[in-house]
Amino acid sequence: SPCATTLPPKTTPFTTSWNVNNCTTATCINGTVIEKPAVCPTVQPLICSNGRPANKIYDSSGCCFHYECQCVCNVWNDNHYLTFDGQSYDFKKNCSYYLVKEIITKYNLTVTVKYDCDESNSSTCPRTLTVKYGSNKVVFSQLQTSLMVGLTVHVNDKRRYPAYSTSDLRLTGTDMVLELEIPEIKTEVIYTGSSFSIQLPFDLFGGNTEGQCGTCDNSKPNDCRAPNGQTEDCLDSADKWAETDCVAPVAPTTPKPLFTTTVTNPPCIPAICKLLVSSVFEPCHKHVSPDSYLQTCESAKCNSANDTCSSLAAYAVACAEAGVCINWRNETNGQCGEIIVHGLWLHSTIATNRYNDKFNAGDKSTTSTKEGCFCSNGTTLFNPVYKTCVPHCGKINPTIADTCKHGPMAASQCECDSSSMMSQCQPVQCPTVPTPTCSEPGQQLVNKTDGCCTNQSLRSVTAAPLPTLPPRLKLTDLPRQTFLSSRPRCQGYEYESEADSCCGTCVQKSCIFTTPDNTTHVLQVRSFSPSLDRDG
Repeated sequence: SPCATTLPPKTTPFTTSWNVNNCTTATCINGTVIEKPAVCPTVQPLICSNGRPANKIYDSSGCCFHYECQCVCNVWNDNHYLTFDGQSYDFKKNCSYYLVKEIITKYNLTVTVKYDCDESNSSTCPRTLTVKYGSNKVVFSQLQTSLMVGLTVHVNDKRRYPAYSTSDLRLTGTDMVLELEIPEIKTEVIYTGSSFSIQLPFDLFGGNTEGQCGTCDNSKPNDCRAPNGQTEDCLDSADKWAETDCVAPVAPTTPKPLFTTTVTNPPCIPAICKLLVSSVFEPCHKHVSPDSYLQTCESAKCNSANDTCSSLAAYAVACAEAGVCINWRNETNGQCGEIIVHGLWLHSTIATNRYNDKFNAGDKSTTSTKEGCFCSNGTTLFNPVYKTCVPHCGKINPTIADTCKHGPMAASQCECDSSSMMSQCQPVQCPTVPTPTCSEPGQQLVNKTDGCCTNQSLRSVTAAPLPTLPPRLKLTDLPRQTFLSSRPRCQGYEYESEADSCCGTCVQKSCIFTTPDNTTHVLQVRSFSPSLDRDG
């Protein structure tokens, strides 16, 4: 184009060359503008050993790029591991193990997992995932409820609910999937209880990781690396990554039978596992290979573990992490079908992490997909604590807001979180107060409540006044703590104590006679009054 119509920027009026954009330079030669693109080095395609496609990583100018493999480690179905570089192995022991450690500490990142499996029930195997980054500690765990196994997360020893963010991390999720993002080091951790995945950037952690997830360097053979740096069998190296304060239980030895019988079973081809390689999951195949998930699914079904849904769900999570949303549950003929809990439908969708306008201002958009319970069209979830669908955000139900201050947890200290309008409750820690000694007469121990804490204190007991009783009645209804200062005096009666009672009775010993002039006379037994006898 002519130079007269295409002018360089005003800041450089005397130059004959200028940048049209970061990737194009314009030069005026003999009255004509010639645009020249930036020269980038030749890039060869990169094949990743974990089967995932390589990512394009652009330089600071945004013009040139190179390829890097993804560092993604997956664990599912209690014991199935898929390392950063695609090494698959099975391992399961009750202990705490390092999944990810830095060989040379640069970013202070560690990820550990703790298994607490019930040996008598193979289906009960709670897993706790702990992520430490700098001074932050995030702990994911499972919580059994009356309806299902729920997910909980604690940030620096305080329970938090998604969506939640600080200057260092960001927490999002649903009832079934929790995701932790650490933007500074471009790290993501996804936790579902039955599975979890760890994704690290190759440019920051390439060749500098160790643990049960292996070394992310696009070399599968060295993924089973022991703490001493030697490559071993995966089962041997995995067991050596136990935390120093963990003592693994010793399994009892079982004597071998004298005779063994070999049974040949027919070929096992579970139909539900074939969904992984069917058209249902086909959009994900080019992003994440289904081979390892298919193998564990068939193994679970053929070994009567009946845990095939976990393999399908784990693959669906991996697909969602790669940006592919798969609605697969309707294709399982009810075996892993949709779940409806209190009007909330279980399905996969783009997870909206906006529970009020304030958080919305800090979280403009999100494109990640997550499976969970969502409200029907036209409504949105008030917040993750109170499973209430409301027509729009910004309105606070007074009953819900009041629950933040009072609520059903009388022995908990609750506060309202200003960013999500949900209650953050912690059990009240009552101080230990010694029980006072009741050593003086007339003292009694009583319970005294101060807020949520109850302690014992001493109280003086005052003797109850002695009731007035007519003659011939027993003193049987007096309180035990009443102290008798004197015995009653009754004409013609004598007080006799009783061994099994604190009070005695008045027993008649004499005759009582009243004369016409209203004078009362007491006559002893076998005696007489001469005056009365004479008058008679």
